[in-house]
Amino acid sequence: MPAPSPSFIISPIVGEEADYLLVRSDEYMASLYPAESNHLVSSASLQSGDALFLGAFEIAAREPRSVITVKGQQQENRHCIGCVAARFYRAQGYAEIKRLYVNEDYRGKAIARRLMAAIEAGVLAEGIYCARLEMGIYQPEAEALYRSLGYCVIPPFGDYLLDPLSQFLEKKLTKNEGRPTGKRGYERRFLSENDASILS
Repeated sequence: MPAPSPSFIISPIVGEEADYLLVRSDEYMASLYPAESNHLVSSASLQSGDALFLGAFEIAAREPRSVITVKGQQQENRHCIGCVAARFYRAQGYAEIKRLYVNEDYRGKAIARRLMAAIEAGVLAEGIYCARLEMGIYQPEAEALYRSLGYCVIPPFGDYLLDPLSQFLEKKLTKNEGRPTGKRGYERRFLSENDASILS
């Protein structure tokens, strides 16, 4: 009998909540591509720069909830099971999607798709109607997800150079992509009974 889909909430990343996911992502990417073909960004840069960094947090905690102190403020210690980010290039009129990653134990439960819907809504809330991304050629599951969401191949953009191990995708966003909520006050809940089991 398949495990039930988790209930989760999508909200901005705080502190080091997603760092373990980024470490796993870095290790995975390093196993597929040489260093010069990996264009990874840190959690700190996504939290301090002109960007939006979102996490999917499991609601039904497997352990008693605890409280941690982040930047002098007490916050609930949440279990982050997935993340995604967008960097804003306002003058150029686009946002770059970065760092989409879901914990291996939670894949196949629509979490990546929900994260993409949320980050696209956040991009729209900033008044930006174009999302772009760079990805490698050896990630067929990720490519299938992006293609199913309407992303199309484009030439290299920004500071990227043509690379036989990279591909570049773009999607023109509309207000139907989700409910824009922006960086502040962003919070969306997804209960397990409504969480379809589809590709992530």
